[in-house]
Amino acid sequence: NSLLGNIWWFLDPALQLFVYFLLVSVIFQQAQPAILLFLGSAILPWKWFSAALASATTSVRGREQVMRQIAFPHLVLPASSVLASAANFTFALVPLGALYLLYPDRLTPWALAVLPVAVVQFLWTVPVVIMLSAVAVFFRDISNFIPHALRIWFYLSPALFPLEKLQALGDQYPWFGFFVTINPFTWLFSGYRDALYYGRSPQWEVLGILALASIPATLLSIYFFRRVSPLFVKVL
Repeated sequence: NSLLGNIWWFLDPALQLFVYFLLVSVIFQQAQPAILLFLGSAILPWKWFSAALASATTSVRGREQVMRQIAFPHLVLPASSVLASAANFTFALVPLGALYLLYPDRLTPWALAVLPVAVVQFLWTVPVVIMLSAVAVFFRDISNFIPHALRIWFYLSPALFPLEKLQALGDQYPWFGFFVTINPFTWLFSGYRDALYYGRSPQWEVLGILALASIPATLLSIYFFRRVSPLFVKVL
């Protein structure tokens, strides 16, 4: 019964941008040039990922009646959740593109490189959603844990500050530097920023490694899902 429906994909990023703008620029006084575009190139892709994970926790668990009445591959449920979140992400591209009205000098042909970067993010979202949708059937409390885990993950990624600052912190704390290196969103955010903010080519080698690494992750998640899916109806 949402009055605004998909309009929230416009409003929510705008509100988040405003909040983080105050946090970074006013409170921390760490503003970057074209700060809204700097923040938006990370916050909006993150909203896509976090929304996909939020829907994953109920993509199977909330369909028990359908599973009892109709025989179909249960893998369709998390797959449809991933595709729906990706479709909704297209709404978020509108306010992101509108930021170029404020910073027209930042718009370059490299902005089109955001598409392959988004494909790599999609490839990593798929296995996480599939695995999480299956686990959520057996551990329902995970839906309460996910928002907190995502919040920590977000703040430990180069979303609000340049990657160089996190790498400098990693030099002081090796464990943190290790996390920054293996964190997929370290390189996804960098790819989005290269294309949208800096107007340069993303690091295709790193993105290629991420894309290849998503293949075994996806196969493993599908294997796990298929092994436990016969138990879904019994548990639900």
